[in-house]
Amino acid sequence: MAQTQKEIFRDTILTNMKPFLDAVAIDMLNQVIVQALFRVDVVEAETLPATRENTNEYILDVYMTKKVPKLSKQTAKYYLETIKHFIQFANKSLLDVNDMDVEYYLQDYQRKGNKSITVNNERRNLSAFFTWMRKTHFITENPVDGVEKFCEIEKPIEYLEDWEMESLRDACKIKITRTDEYRECLRDRALIEFLRSTALRVSECVSVNIQDINWSTGEILVYGQKNRTYRTVCLDDVSKYHLNKYLESRKDSNPALFVSLKGNHDRIKKNGVEAEIRRIAKRSSLTRRVYPHLFRKTTATNMAKRGCPRELIAFYLGHKNGNTKTVNKHYAATDPAQIIQAFRQYGAAA
Repeated sequence: MAQTQKEIFRDTILTNMKPFLDAVAIDMLNQVIVQALFRVDVVEAETLPATRENTNEYILDVYMTKKVPKLSKQTAKYYLETIKHFIQFANKSLLDVNDMDVEYYLQDYQRKGNKSITVNNERRNLSAFFTWMRKTHFITENPVDGVEKFCEIEKPIEYLEDWEMESLRDACKIKITRTDEYRECLRDRALIEFLRSTALRVSECVSVNIQDINWSTGEILVYGQKNRTYRTVCLDDVSKYHLNKYLESRKDSNPALFVSLKGNHDRIKKNGVEAEIRRIAKRSSLTRRVYPHLFRKTTATNMAKRGCPRELIAFYLGHKNGNTKTVNKHYAATDPAQIIQAFRQYGAAA
């Protein structure tokens, strides 16, 4: 089913008005047009053969107007890079793309040295875009559906052992003299305990304000940019203790939960958290790579070890609709001892 003249008429108005309106106004304009045209048919004034000149440009304009504002900035950037690379590679109208075009593009992408997991991410981006094209009636089928995923070798899920977490705690120190004298860095300790307890994404972590915390319950209502939904995460007693110590030591009036140690004590940004975690890891006894997302995986794994249903873990992490597939593949490692215990409980002969 191709786009109707009514849909083309609406999308042309929206794309032409995009430079003058923000995303909210564009959405309101779309609703007004849909209501106004509900009982109206739109037909071409002339029945000339349709031209496909600038088709890709038109499709991207519609995508930028209608879909991109509903995505996070990072996701939108990621998708658009993939789409533009594909258009340049295929050198044809997006309306004419078939599964062989997609498969050849992904094979070429792999030949450039990209691993299977990276190629599959590229495939997923293309699939999301062509799914949008199908839903918008530009095409009738998603050409990516006919392309099999590339075979991946699944790595074990990374997480911090208890002793590794202790090593990081010991490393939350800052140098106070030109000699090797250090003192505890209250902010760094509060930061790693906060990441461990809440399992927040870095982008979610840096947006939290002090007033967002319910200190009596330890609950925090956070907004997830990725899924554009609110969810509640929790501070355990250890994280509350170290956050209180850190906040009591602060002399600034910034509402942000975590701020820089120097200068004007501005809200710490995503790259600031990542850099600080690297510095803490470097001061520790660990030789492995430590990054903020590792705390998220550690919390998920610990919850699974203690028998928490994976669906609830998914909800706590903020995965849409409690998606356990992502949790099982990327977050919550299964302890071999759990498998052995499961056999002894459910599989062993009576």
